[in-house]
Amino acid sequence: MTLFDHLDELRTRLFRALAAWVVASGIMFAFRFAVLDWLQAPLPEGMRLTYFSLLEPFATSMQIAAFFGLVLAGPVVVGQVWGFIAPGLYPEERRYAVPFIFLTVMAFALGVAFSYYLVLPITIPVLLAFLGDAAVGFLSIGRYIGNVLMLMSVFGLMFELPVLAFLLARIGILRAEGLRRTRRYAIVGLLITAAAISPTGDPFNFALVAIPLVVLYELSIMVVGAAQRRPRDVVEEPA
Repeated sequence: MTLFDHLDELRTRLFRALAAWVVASGIMFAFRFAVLDWLQAPLPEGMRLTYFSLLEPFATSMQIAAFFGLVLAGPVVVGQVWGFIAPGLYPEERRYAVPFIFLTVMAFALGVAFSYYLVLPITIPVLLAFLGDAAVGFLSIGRYIGNVLMLMSVFGLMFELPVLAFLLARIGILRAEGLRRTRRYAIVGLLITAAAISPTGDPFNFALVAIPLVVLYELSIMVVGAAQRRPRDVVEEPA
């Protein structure tokens, strides 16, 4: 296959993924009120969101539709990514298509669920309690939804680490030995990342972000160790 053939295939698969995202976003736009109620659940009882500009309700609706539309279209999007890279894999590696697509979507969904059910219920009360009763809070719906979706995106991507590690191990890019050798530096980097993306500066919320990152790194080492191509595999695979 020539370079132009690859570019043409890439364009086709990008178009399919984009079309699936647009359709799924349209579906989620129709359910935006139910999703908005779900996103507001971590707020203290009685607190209502407000908007301060003419376009804020529309922009917020589009944010919700785009994010959850991407989650809904995840199997199609990931399937197109796999379809593009599959020709470069060995025949026995292509059988991982269904598990890879399923695990990628599930890992992102687990990250979203982790942030919603564990991180947000703890983080939001802490953030809102800094001034106590000295001020009355009026939260902008656009900023609130934007912050929540950003946090969900971060945790969704974090939970993709073991899946990505599995794929890179099967391709031959990652080795468990290398991950073990760089464990100390990786953990330091992960802790710095956790401090940067932690919603608040207190130790408890920092731990909520840092501990999953370190656990996911250790899980990635185990996944790579089980999935990496060994010399025997390379010899037996056809050229």
